[in-house]
Amino acid sequence: MHQNALTAIGATVMHLEGSFETPASRKVAYDFLLNPNDIAPCLPDLQSVEVLSPDSFRAKVKVGIGLVKGNMDFEFRVVDKVPPTSAKLVGTGRGVGSSVEIQTGFKLEELGSGCKIGWIADVSMGGIIAGLGSRMLDSTSTKMVEQVVENFKNKLNEKAHT
Repeated sequence: MHQNALTAIGATVMHLEGSFETPASRKVAYDFLLNPNDIAPCLPDLQSVEVLSPDSFRAKVKVGIGLVKGNMDFEFRVVDKVPPTSAKLVGTGRGVGSSVEIQTGFKLEELGSGCKIGWIADVSMGGIIAGLGSRMLDSTSTKMVEQVVENFKNKLNEKAHT
């Protein structure tokens, strides 16, 4: 029902999910995923970050989807923390005649060496970006998520070996 209500007002809603393994311990991965100074630089085209508290930060991100180009200002906050196994990150962004709402969460599962990170992301877009068409948005969003996940993997691999 939530998705239908958003679609009715001209929003585009996407659900993405996946998982990956890292040699980092569950505690190292959990601490990393909740540290704004660690996760913000993993966002594609990050222009700036301002940590407001241990559980919230602002980020300016450069956007380029089709003809829509410019900066969006996001505010993120961590909610529903269950150390060291799960948490959610909620974000809202505005700019380039558009709005974006992101709800993402992760679950960490201890492995023999390292851990498995399962993640989900629900993204709702309104305004000019929502009018670009689902094929272009799906493709761009998938590429961005893949880049963020790859950045997380690389950073966690570094942390596992320090």
